[in-house]
This record gives sequence, structure tokens and C-alpha cells, in this order.
Amino acid sequence: MHALIMDDHEFVTTGLRTTLNEYFSDLEVSAANCSEDALRILTDHEVDIAVLDLFMPASGGASSLSNRSSSFPKVPIVVLSASESHVHIRKCLSYGVLGFVTKSSPREALFSAMNRALDGKSSVPEVTVLIDEVDEGANLEAIKEVLTPRQLDILECITRGRSNKQVARQLNLSENTVKVHVSNLLRGLGLSNRTEAAILGQKLRL
Repeated sequence: MHALIMDDHEFVTTGLRTTLNEYFSDLEVSAANCSEDALRILTDHEVDIAVLDLFMPASGGASSLSNRSSSFPKVPIVVLSASESHVHIRKCLSYGVLGFVTKSSPREALFSAMNRALDGKSSVPEVTVLIDEVDEGANLEAIKEVLTPRQLDILECITRGRSNKQVARQLNLSENTVKVHVSNLLRGLGLSNRTEAAILGQKLRL
């Protein structure tokens, strides 16, 4: 089995390589410290599973994860992250990630998530309803990391009760473009409808 591990800290990839080799027999591990190296490894080798840090300074964060997922859809991905934000977990799930493990978890949680991902099964921390647990400061910062500035503008408009037509007029966009942005922000935040988005926006004081 060939595993790709990706983290911008070399001591993390070194320690993770050692840990995985102790657990998995006949495991080949390739390490990458940036997205470019990860994509090269995925292109040049038969990779069975990827274990990736979510946020890396030079790699574009969640958007980069989306690119890797779409470029190599057959490679199961497990995210190993210091974040415990429900927003980040939901965002990863929307990109097709099969496993999400926090770095504070015991190493057995990573082994389990990897085994399940290899079997095509998901393994993520229990995610409760986001709007029930909003903390004004921390969650707003987390949401800013998964939504574009334009989507944040639209979320503010939804919070103020604007229709798509009114949002389009206010932001000088086409109504169809607004609809696309609304769908993307709902999916990114794990929300079902505009009402939930408006409640979330109110709790965040947008």
C-alpha cells in the first residue's frame, strides 16, 4: 500500500511516517510539504490513500483540497487537522473527504479513519447542527475561511431578508450568479435553506 502524507511541517510528516509504518505492514509512504509536491506524487505514483493537513500557508487551504479531490477522485482522503470547527468538517465533507481526524485525537483514531477510508467508508467527528452552537467571534472567523468575500456579502444580505433579485441589484450581479453563490454557501456551511442561513447570520450579527 502506498500512502501520501502532506503537512507543511517536516517534523510532522517525519513523525507521521514513523507512526504509520509501525501500524501498517508493507506500507510505502511519500511525504509532501506543499500542494505542488503532493500533485506530483499523485501523478507519478499509484497512491492508495492520502492523509492531508487542511490548512497550509502556501497551498490555498480548503480550495486546494477541492482541487486535489477533483483531480484524483479515486484516492480516498483523510484530513488530519488541528481544527475542530464544525464549519471545517462540513466543508471537507462537501469535497468528498472520507475521514476527518483532529490532531488532538489518539493515533488509533487516525488508523481507524484510514482503514475505513480504504473500504470506502466515512469517519468524521460527530457534527451537530451548526446554528445551535455559534460562538460569535470564533465561528465568524471559521466561516470567513470557507466562504469567499462575495458569499459573505450575500450571507449578510440573506440575513437582512433580501430576495435573490434584491441581492443581485444591490451587489450588481445577475440573479443567476446570486443563485449559484447561495447554493454554494449553503453547501459549504452544511445548511439546508435560506432560513437557516438567516438565523446563522443573525447569531453572527452580520
